[in-house]
Amino acid sequence: MGNGYGIGIKDSSKVASFDATFTNLSRLSYKGKKISKVIMHFSGTGENWGMNLANNLYYGFHSWNGAKNIRFEWFYEDGTKVNFENGTAYLTVASLNTYLQRNQWGHERTTVISGGKALALYGSSVSLHNGNELYSSKANSIDTSGRARATDGADSKPDQKLIDNFFPNQKDITNTNIPYKWDTANSPDRYYGAGLIALNGSDLTIKVDVKNDDRPNGTEPWNAQWANFGTIIPETPNINRPELTVHYHHTNVALQH
Repeated sequence: MGNGYGIGIKDSSKVASFDATFTNLSRLSYKGKKISKVIMHFSGTGENWGMNLANNLYYGFHSWNGAKNIRFEWFYEDGTKVNFENGTAYLTVASLNTYLQRNQWGHERTTVISGGKALALYGSSVSLHNGNELYSSKANSIDTSGRARATDGADSKPDQKLIDNFFPNQKDITNTNIPYKWDTANSPDRYYGAGLIALNGSDLTIKVDVKNDDRPNGTEPWNAQWANFGTIIPETPNINRPELTVHYHHTNVALQH
């Protein structure tokens, strides 16, 4: 994933905020016009709230202990802001894992607040909830044999520690068609843990967190996730190919308080 920055807050009673500015983007365009800069405005609060942010925008960030609100802005080379027309550009929200075990219970979730519309992706385990939330209702990363399918291959062996934390009805709360290694960088099955956001306007605001308010008594909450965004979207029925084409190349990132 390369280098990056670690961010944490010392006073959990106060809202933390900072900007991450990615420049020198060489393969980002909209309607044939090059986009050279993206700014992500972060804010949030929580005990031991923190994250690791990759230098490369494509790789996203590792988040833990508290929701992160993010406002995206895109800029052309001449400094003007990009204004996406409705139905012409999509952003993929990827790596949305759900773990439903006694020792880790949580649905990694992205909620669209403004500037876009959340959409379910055909064939994905991630579905649309409450009109603007994207997450998988069932476990989509560890199968009922105790294999961590999201990251491991078909030659992996069951993990007894995982099995020991299963519920009696584990089969009922786990997806049955989990592709091996779907949550790895070059997997052709990354769609399985992804949803879409149809962009509309110049700013997109989302919330990234882990939903665990439905966990049974006595279970441990899952409070971490790797958030990843891009526009490599699998061809699916009833979804037009977007005009926003992104392949993040070399980037420089600057953080501002």
